[in-house]
Amino acid sequence: MATAFKSARYEWIILTFVLLIGTVLIRGLRWSVLTQGRLKPIDAGWLFSVGFLFNNVLPARIGEFARAFLTGRRPKMHFASALSSIVVERLFDFVSVAVMIGIVLIGLPLPDWTKIAGAAVGAGSVVGVVVLAIAARNPEWALKLGVKILAILPKVDKDKATEFLAPIFEGLGGVSDWRTFGLGLGLSITAWIASGFTGWILMLAFWDKMPLLAGQLAIAAAGLGVAVPGAPAGVGPFEYAVTQSLTSIGYDANIARSYAFTLHSINFIVTSILGGIGLMREGMSFGQVAEEARALRRQQAQENPDIESPT
Repeated sequence: MATAFKSARYEWIILTFVLLIGTVLIRGLRWSVLTQGRLKPIDAGWLFSVGFLFNNVLPARIGEFARAFLTGRRPKMHFASALSSIVVERLFDFVSVAVMIGIVLIGLPLPDWTKIAGAAVGAGSVVGVVVLAIAARNPEWALKLGVKILAILPKVDKDKATEFLAPIFEGLGGVSDWRTFGLGLGLSITAWIASGFTGWILMLAFWDKMPLLAGQLAIAAAGLGVAVPGAPAGVGPFEYAVTQSLTSIGYDANIARSYAFTLHSINFIVTSILGGIGLMREGMSFGQVAEEARALRRQQAQENPDIESPT
C-alpha cells in the first residue's frame, strides 16, 4: 500500500473531494423530492449529511434515526413521515445499485456467464421498479399482501408484520404521484452513477488507465458492503467489497486496497465535515441528538422485536 500511495497522483484525489460534495447535493435534492417539497433541498442536504456523520461514528445505522428526529422538528414534517421517506430512499438505493450492477456485468469484459447474470439483474431491477410503482399507487393493498407473505415466517404474526411493513408502505404512499416517484427514482440512479464517476476519477490517482465502468463496479460493491451490519461507517466490509470487486477483474490487490482505503477515507472526511456543519445549524449537540436517536431506535426495536428494522 505504501508504494501505491507514493506513486499516487494527488490532483485526482483533490478533485474527488469536490465531486463527492456534488453527489451529496444530488441526494439532498432527492430527499426533498421524496418529502414532496416539505423539506427544502438545502435543509435536506445538510440533514442527509448529519445522518452520515452519526453513521460514521456510531453503529446500527443510528444516523437514519438522527436525521429523522431532526427533520421531525420542521413545521411541515414529523418523525414518522421523515423515517418513511428514508425507507423509500433505501428502496430506491437498492434498485439503483441493482441497475448499476446489471450495467457493469454486461459492459465490462467478463466471462459470458456474467453477461447472463447482468441481464438477469437488469431484468430484476425493472421488475423491482414496477413492483414499487404498483405499491406506491396502491399502498393499502400492497400492505395487506405484504403482511400475508411476511406472516408466513416463524415467530411473525400479522400484527408484527403490519408494524414492520407499515412505515415502508406509508413512505411509498407519499410518492404515489408518478412525477414524484419518477423524479425520486431518477435522482437516485443519477446519484449512484455520479458516485460511480467520482469513484472512477479517484482511480486515475492510482492507475494510468481505467475503464469508466470500473468506477461504477467499485461504488456498487461499496454500497453492498456497507449494507452489511457491522462497525460504524462500514469499516471493513466497505474496503473488502471494493478490493474484491477490483481484483475479480484482474487488478493488483495492493493497489486495490489502497484505492478502497482512500475512497472510504474521503467519504468519511467529506460527510463528517458536512454533517458537523449541518449539526451546528440545528443548534443541538452530538450527544443530545444521539440520545434522542437511540431512544427512537429502542422504541422501534421494542415494537418489532423479531424483525430487523427496515432502515
